[in-house]
Amino acid sequence: MYKLSICIPTYNRAKYLKENLAFLLPQIKNKDNVEVVVINNDSEDNTNEVVEEYVQKHKNIRYYKNPTNLGYSGNQLKCFEYAQGEYCAILSDDDVYLDGAVELILKHIYEKEYVFLALNYCGFIKNPLQPYKSNFAPKRDVIFNRAYDIMNYPSVGHFSGFIFNSKIARETLKDILNKRPIEYYEKYRGIITDLAVRMTTSSNLPSCFIGEIRLANRYPDRIDYDMINHQCIDYYEYYKNLYDEGIINKSDLKYREKLVLSLLPRAIFRDIPYMSKNDINIAIKKLRFLFEYKLKFFFISLPLLNLSRIKLLRYLYLYIYKLKHIIIE
Repeated sequence: MYKLSICIPTYNRAKYLKENLAFLLPQIKNKDNVEVVVINNDSEDNTNEVVEEYVQKHKNIRYYKNPTNLGYSGNQLKCFEYAQGEYCAILSDDDVYLDGAVELILKHIYEKEYVFLALNYCGFIKNPLQPYKSNFAPKRDVIFNRAYDIMNYPSVGHFSGFIFNSKIARETLKDILNKRPIEYYEKYRGIITDLAVRMTTSSNLPSCFIGEIRLANRYPDRIDYDMINHQCIDYYEYYKNLYDEGIINKSDLKYREKLVLSLLPRAIFRDIPYMSKNDINIAIKKLRFLFEYKLKFFFISLPLLNLSRIKLLRYLYLYIYKLKHIIIE
């Protein structure tokens, strides 16, 4: 049995996947304790050719192609279905393990058993060796005896930094899928975050943040979601649901609240030009439902305002921005 499975779910990113594998494979010195699993979510580009080139040269790569596109969640589930390692690391096809990453991960999982680990990372635009931003979190290792506390730590949240205890992950996935259909998680760009949350809140094992930066996260050329809905409304709604279920506590929810309310002014400013009147009305209704107790003065005054949708969103932006120190106290 392998100690570590590095699973790469991929879709239509052959160029980036090739760079990913070029950085990753030379790091695997002992091919008996680390495997690489590539799961192609029915790509329409030359992903097959790219992977087959590496499969012929490396005995510890396994390659699977889904007959149809299974969505974010479906392809993520395949990672845990195919992984044979004691630990399963999820590496996005457009991100990169920098030199020494595999050795660093192995060092930690051989030293101690964890339910979950997360990697610190830097951001890059074109060249992984030229970081664009690297101050997301302190560059020191931290062990969390209350495993979920790692989810409240700076920078933890990027899927490519997630490393799961495989046995616990599979047991937890059974419970997750018994409670909700897999389609529920597409709204949250996959099932990975929910898996990490539920594993760390139910296990007595500790979690570990690896502070040395050995992961490079690519800034995408474009994103297929908007900040207001995905990064603010849907994001907070997900954690509110966890709180209502009793999975996380009030302090955990408050941490998410601070993150969202800090991001909301920028999200409003960025997304205004691209939102229809109907989309704006829907967003305001959702914000009212989630945050009325924090933004009550704005929503009380809302019916009295006779503003265009652009001015209305700008008003909300200024309202939150000016009262930011009060909102996130």
